[in-house]
Amino acid sequence: MTAIDPEEVAAAAAPDSLGSYLAELARPAGEQTSGPVRSVRTTEHAGQRITVTTTYDVVVDGKPVTARLHVDDNGMLYSPGLPYHQFTSALDAVRALLSTYPDQVGGGA
Repeated sequence: MTAIDPEEVAAAAAPDSLGSYLAELARPAGEQTSGPVRSVRTTEHAGQRITVTTTYDVVVDGKPVTARLHVDDNGMLYSPGLPYHQFTSALDAVRALLSTYPDQVGGGA
């Protein structure tokens, strides 16, 4: 059994370290990392296939930001960076991302 080093745990749990770790962990493989984020939903109705693509082009302080916003079939927004949150407003989602990850989301390419 390996002993747990309290200093290593404290360093890993520090807001900057943990925030960066979670931001990268939450990014699904193959997800775009720049430019407008597209959320694609599909369904079938009366024998017809429906595809709805929503594009989020987020700009903060005049600079484009990849906020990774997605919308589910019920119209709720979510972001992999905040896996336990749902939003009814894209603006609220970006505000939450800015508050949670100010160095990673707060402007830049």
